Amino acid sequence: MGEKPFAATSNDELAVDPVIRTGQRPSRYKAAAITYQKVIPISERAVILPQFDVTGEWQDSSLRMEAAIMAIVSPKVVLHLHDKRAQQHSVAGASDRNIAMLERARAIIRQEAAALESLSNRIDENICLLVDHILSSTGIVVVCGVGKSRLVGEKISAILTSTGTRSITLDPVDALHGDLGRVRAGDVILALSNSGETAELLQLIRAVRQFSVIVAAITGRANSSLAKAADVVLDIGLMQEACALGLAPTTSTMAMAAMGDALALILQERRGFTRQDFARLHSGGSLGRELMQIRDLMWPLEAIPVFRPDTPLSLALSSMCSAARKLGVGVVIGEHRKVVGILGGEFIGRLVEHGASPDLSDPVERHMQRPFATVSGHASLDRAAQLFREYEIEMIPVHDEQEEFVGLISRQDVLKAS
Repeated sequence: MGEKPFAATSNDELAVDPVIRTGQRPSRYKAAAITYQKVIPISERAVILPQFDVTGEWQDSSLRMEAAIMAIVSPKVVLHLHDKRAQQHSVAGASDRNIAMLERARAIIRQEAAALESLSNRIDENICLLVDHILSSTGIVVVCGVGKSRLVGEKISAILTSTGTRSITLDPVDALHGDLGRVRAGDVILALSNSGETAELLQLIRAVRQFSVIVAAITGRANSSLAKAADVVLDIGLMQEACALGLAPTTSTMAMAAMGDALALILQERRGFTRQDFARLHSGGSLGRELMQIRDLMWPLEAIPVFRPDTPLSLALSSMCSAARKLGVGVVIGEHRKVVGILGGEFIGRLVEHGASPDLSDPVERHMQRPFATVSGHASLDRAAQLFREYEIEMIPVHDEQEEFVGLISRQDVLKAS
């Protein structure tokens, strides 16, 4: 049988990929590629591949035989077969690369952990001196830095602020062009520079000396220009950067941030800053909601209509209608300002439903509803939510440590806060 060029037919099993038919080597098949020189049809369901170049894993005789058999059945299967082999080869290569990258990541973290351990041994009493300066100051902590040090400074300023120490950040370049007016006498300037030779920062330090301020520095060089210009120096020491080139600020910026954390948290402890204080500064977060107390969200006494048990119903209803905030309820208190009843809810519901006309001269105690529950102002919002679910009510009276009435907590307000 003479050789003749293969012509594609409508039979899918004989349809050969044009890239294969022209003898080109698709780059996506790489080491597991086969280049077909000729494809000779011998029947409607069989072809002969008189010349083909087998490379890579295909040198295995069993694979070569498998490919030849597959080609007789369907040329397309051959394409699929070595595409799969190429994928396996690619996965093996990717696995090796991943192992190398994981080892490098671990080495970087170990290097930075070792740097922190070294810093913990290096820290001295200067941090105690700076804490005392900040606690006795009448101003705020102004954190300054350039480049990556500025970004670390923003983080330090944020942790100071959220733990009870007022702080702002100040860009040295902006400060030298008008923003220096943000600095006041009594402030503490906290300047960050690993080298201690950042020109803009040194200019700023000279400029703030016109005010009565304390200048502190976090730097890696204790004999730098910045260290010499500062009143207090927190020395992080020379750090070998984790970057393969030894250039990108990595270990040094992490050490600066750790020193800032230590400073902020010591200040937090010295101030007696509590979980409740933290919650008030983080009211939008989950921790803030968890720590928020009922007294932080309740309606205060002055916003609530309050009556004695013998108050005429007419006067009570008038007071409820004229209140600045229409809460829909009034609270009846007895001796020692303890809650004895609630006017509203069921009483008003009965009036609307039955069109009743009560004697307005009646004392409110005849129509009040006994409170299902009261709650301490120091209780959590979770406790209030539990009571609302248990009793299916809209308002709960709030009392203080002496069980005196101090406010109302609303179910809607608790739901919004949660």
